[in-house]
Amino acid sequence: MTKYSCTMMGIGDIYYATLIAENEQQAREMAMAETQRTGYAGRPRNWSVGVLEADVEGPARILDSGNREA
Repeated sequence: MTKYSCTMMGIGDIYYATLIAENEQQAREMAMAETQRTGYAGRPRNWSVGVLEADVEGPARILDSGNREA
């Protein structure tokens, strides 16, 4: 598992999520699902994904998420 930082620009807001996932695609999908839960419907391809740490303990999960005004 890998720890990722995901960000996406919305209309007037920056959305972010820190999470543990198997790969970048799963990280994008998890970040998108988390923002949909809070009312914003983005697409996985809109998320920028960066590796924070490799070889971390699973399972896949959201560690932190939210949004800020751009």
